[in-house]
Amino acid sequence: MTDSAVRPQVYDLRLFLQLSLPAHVACWVDSAWRPAWLVSRLHCGDGWVGLVQYEGPTGQEHTARVALDRIAPPPRV
Repeated sequence: MTDSAVRPQVYDLRLFLQLSLPAHVACWVDSAWRPAWLVSRLHCGDGWVGLVQYEGPTGQEHTARVALDRIAPPPRV
């Protein structure tokens, strides 16, 4: 299995900025890629981040700011 099969390709900045919100994405949180909703994007001193909503490992819904390099297109089924 290749790394790209395990880790989705992250968004490049142009595609990230062109997404209609909210958008289905995958995000790297809680040591795993999880399906999520991208609900907004913010430019901070460290670069772009997305505000995402996702279901954690216990089934509880979380909202978090996630760096662009930890957001990817949703996996294709």
